[in-house]
Amino acid sequence: MADKSVITKKELNPGIILHKIVISASEEGVECIYEFRLELQRLNTIEFTVDFTGSKNVILEDGVGLIKTTIIQAFETQIVGVLRMARHWMLKSKFRFMIKSAPRTLQEQYLKKELQEITQKTEKARITFGRLPISLCSLVEIENIILNQKIEFIDTEFPPLDSSIFKELNKDPFDQLLHWRRPHEFLRIDYAEGLKDPCIFSEDIQPTDIHQGQLGDTWFISAIACLTERPGLIERLFITKDINKSGVYRVKLCKNGEWLSVTIDDFFPCYPMGVPVFTRNESNEIWILILEKAYAKVHGNYYMLKGGNVSDGLIDLTGCPTLSYNFKDENTKKDIEKGIMWLNIKDHFDDGYLICACTIGDERWGDVNYMESLPAGLMPGHGYALIKYKEFAGNKLVNLRNPWGKLDWTGDWSAGSSLWTPEMKRYVNPSFDEEDANFWMSFEDFVKNFEALHVCRVKNWDEVRIKGKFIRVQDVEDQTLEVVVSKWFYSIDLPERVRLFVGVHQEDERQIGVSTKRQYLDIGIVVLKRLNDGTITVIGKRDFSINRECELEIVLDPGSYIVLPKTSGCLLRRPEDAPMERVKLLTSKGELTDIAESTIHDIFRKFDMLLNRELSYTEFKGFYECINRSLTEIEYKQKVLKRYCSTENGLSLKGFKDFFIDNIKSLGEEAIWGWLDSLGYDRELYSVRSRCFILTFHSETEISITVRDAIQTDLDARTNVQFIEKYGKELESKNGVKCFYYFSNKTHCYSYGIYNELPQAIEAILDCSGSSNMLFSSKYPVVKKRIEPGQMEFIMHAMAIPKVDNYIRTAKCTWHVV
Repeated sequence: MADKSVITKKELNPGIILHKIVISASEEGVECIYEFRLELQRLNTIEFTVDFTGSKNVILEDGVGLIKTTIIQAFETQIVGVLRMARHWMLKSKFRFMIKSAPRTLQEQYLKKELQEITQKTEKARITFGRLPISLCSLVEIENIILNQKIEFIDTEFPPLDSSIFKELNKDPFDQLLHWRRPHEFLRIDYAEGLKDPCIFSEDIQPTDIHQGQLGDTWFISAIACLTERPGLIERLFITKDINKSGVYRVKLCKNGEWLSVTIDDFFPCYPMGVPVFTRNESNEIWILILEKAYAKVHGNYYMLKGGNVSDGLIDLTGCPTLSYNFKDENTKKDIEKGIMWLNIKDHFDDGYLICACTIGDERWGDVNYMESLPAGLMPGHGYALIKYKEFAGNKLVNLRNPWGKLDWTGDWSAGSSLWTPEMKRYVNPSFDEEDANFWMSFEDFVKNFEALHVCRVKNWDEVRIKGKFIRVQDVEDQTLEVVVSKWFYSIDLPERVRLFVGVHQEDERQIGVSTKRQYLDIGIVVLKRLNDGTITVIGKRDFSINRECELEIVLDPGSYIVLPKTSGCLLRRPEDAPMERVKLLTSKGELTDIAESTIHDIFRKFDMLLNRELSYTEFKGFYECINRSLTEIEYKQKVLKRYCSTENGLSLKGFKDFFIDNIKSLGEEAIWGWLDSLGYDRELYSVRSRCFILTFHSETEISITVRDAIQTDLDARTNVQFIEKYGKELESKNGVKCFYYFSNKTHCYSYGIYNELPQAIEAILDCSGSSNMLFSSKYPVVKKRIEPGQMEFIMHAMAIPKVDNYIRTAKCTWHVV
């Protein structure tokens, strides 16, 4: 009998182990026999191919030439290749495998008991933690409950169920069951291979320690990878620094312009009896698992993270102002040709900002192993951190980090390029170490092969965040005249010169219910200076844009200033093409429907003026007054705080939702529809009268900001007039009356004003009723307004319907002396 001895054992992928066994041969002309066995320790089916093409003096049993493919079922071990090696043999080997889902019946068989257990544990947790405001109470308080009641912590706000992955339960995006597992269940400890005990962070946070999963959130993972260039930026997001048996973790994220503390458990969606399905660390760290899950919770489920913009991820992870350049934009192209873009990159890098460049195209859904690359070895739709730049001997070079570990740049200035002369090497000192995962390329190739550049201005800024609100206001004398304005303006008095970043942040459409009922408004920012004579003048502006946020960078000399958030208000309405629907507030199980829950969350945000994620008596009283009800502070404590999920200071979001559910059940849906109407929502839950936002200020020195009421002023109208006077064009002029408009290019919005040169007051009429595919800030496209002698009055905004290719704008001005 021939002796057998295992000479190698290698884990090709978690739970996929290849054994190579040498057998001393007794056959004539055969020196030895190699036997390859594949051991599958996971609930999958594997199509495994051995390929010995290029080998010499070897024979493969049962193969087609030197190639053989074998199907291995879950938890089986099979021989995948037997080689007979003749004299002077030479072996070349390649192994390919495709992981497929095991038959669903088999998955259900293996996971039935565990799925039942997790459901039971979740229901028990609902009873234990149902009245506890998880994100508001201390971690010590949560851990004490876990220890005293001897239970596992399960986050009932984001439970380990399919509903936390995707909401459309009848549209399962996976062909396999998902298995929620804790780290000690899927992490393997092997000190010989460097797999140490599980931890949140090991010694160093490395860009290459990220293994992207199947979620399709490359935009977010790219932002994280960029932050790993400064490990402290990742570490500061973690309130919980160490792994714990209780499984309670808390991180902070900057969502919708405000910092949130997000608490989660440590159950993660995995392959059946396998490793996490979504992004994970290559080592036994779990920081990226925690971060991605917390981000998914903020958005409602994991699937809401599919597809996005790297700049959004950078803002949400740092809270810092972020600037984006689109290399396809005509103005950016001109800056590239003039050399301005190169200078901008140098300035941003020298300022210490994070810079992330994104390649052209979209990431492909599925395993990144099968992702097509760009012609020169770059991955489409992925982000690369720009970590250095060099300029020498007429060459402009950029150095980029490739955290994806699959493909690399193969063009000019790559590792094997002949352009690296000894002189260039001495000056640039390039490192082509594979562990560094970086490469060099020319600036010319950079702008050809990359689509956008995102600059995150990370710095130790002085930071101020304030709740704001746009509201619809009607003219006291004429109810047909409407305008949407900021409820407040913000005064700043500066004793010294200050560089200031101002941002307006809307609710993210990525969150459940927002894109369908509270689409982005067009938003802008105006900075005005108070002059010595008491007048104000516009000194800085960010024009209207329909984006999640807009930001304005401005340098202000000593003086007194006003910051005014702006919107045309044309989009604060039910969309023109929205289908009619009958909206229910409760499901058949007595729970809030997704859209009702999203609306109640929006209401909560509008009254949470202090951004502390709970409603104090004063804030809840404001809500009550809006629905024409009243209550005393004692009643608030006894009937609200004691009954619903609260802290001693205020009502939590969960408590607010439960408050609504109880009132829907006790008063009936019709009564609650009356509340919703008073709060500014129509019968389909479109927010049509107000929208809240967060206003942010970042500066190098501390500044003081005073919030003042803008509704009782004509500040918005005066600002519109200044825009029209400074930047507008004349539309028509007739007998001493002139009509002007200011055009906002990004939104195709026209702001109209009429100037009266006559010695008498006039009533002017602006008629835009002949327009098509246009929206108007006022209730009707025809507006009448009294204009005093020598004065210009703002009339209205008219905007092209977003995403409509063609629109027709007409505006006719008539008037008569009053």
